[in-house]
Amino acid sequence: MLLVLALTGLLSVSWWGGKAPAIEPPIKLKIATSTTPLSAPLIIARELELFKPYNLDIELIPLRGGHLCFQAMIQGVADIATSSESVIMFNGFERSDFRLLASFVESDNDLKLLTLNDKQPRSMTQLNGKKIGMVKASASEFFADAFMIIRGHQQQNFHKVFMSPQALGPALLAGDVDAISIWEPFGYKLIEEHGDAIYQYPGKGIYNLSFNLVTSAVNAKLHQQQHANILRALKSAQNFINQHPENAKQIISDYLNISQPELEWAWNDYVFRLSLNNSLISNLHAQARWAIASGTVDAQVPPDFRLLLDDSALKQALDY
Repeated sequence: MLLVLALTGLLSVSWWGGKAPAIEPPIKLKIATSTTPLSAPLIIARELELFKPYNLDIELIPLRGGHLCFQAMIQGVADIATSSESVIMFNGFERSDFRLLASFVESDNDLKLLTLNDKQPRSMTQLNGKKIGMVKASASEFFADAFMIIRGHQQQNFHKVFMSPQALGPALLAGDVDAISIWEPFGYKLIEEHGDAIYQYPGKGIYNLSFNLVTSAVNAKLHQQQHANILRALKSAQNFINQHPENAKQIISDYLNISQPELEWAWNDYVFRLSLNNSLISNLHAQARWAIASGTVDAQVPPDFRLLLDDSALKQALDY
């Protein structure tokens, strides 16, 4: 009897050679993630371990801004990056070796145009000939020009002063610039700390920002299945946000080390959904035409952004 059990055990270990099949180790991927609540689906998916069912070991690399995330991806520091469509647009003039996998959140109020409040009525004409601080080749730069155009002041001249997002607030307070174009949460922090000393120009709806996942062209092919599973995990995270908003906000608050009031400041402006559609292409081309007309880029013809879109992983994730 013991001999039979022993033989049965040996046969059950492996049909092919006497060893039990090894458990496949999880696939490790790094995502350069902008430290903004816009990255909420990624953060929640990581904190709730929503990647694990897909045998993925995802490391989030926190960076201050999508422009730095994009650079990290291009340099090979990260496999994937979060990025606004403005960063994608600017880089599309320079290179074609990356792919846009999906948009996962949108906001029409994430960018702010701020100046010092001198208790006088504020007018856009007061910025004529003035210095506006912004982050070069980012949504910050596009928003400043779009604001002027949409408000009917496209003929107004102002001087662009480029700096890091962290430096914009101090530069405004020191008088080195007359206004700044900045994304959240920097705008909130400046207003929270200095209150009535800061004036915010009304700008909701002027610019619809999308936050996207981008990767290299090589990785788009090499890790298509993994990218589809990442998007499935993000879809689950978005469902969690919609079903448990207070729990979701607490997770984001803890992860980013920001207060609940700071998070609430922009939270209701966010639309969490997976997409990759014609409106994004239209937005990219509109921004590219602006970049050419304004002389921001040295080009005559915009890139064909359709060639940079790869919806293979998204189609798998959405099962269509």
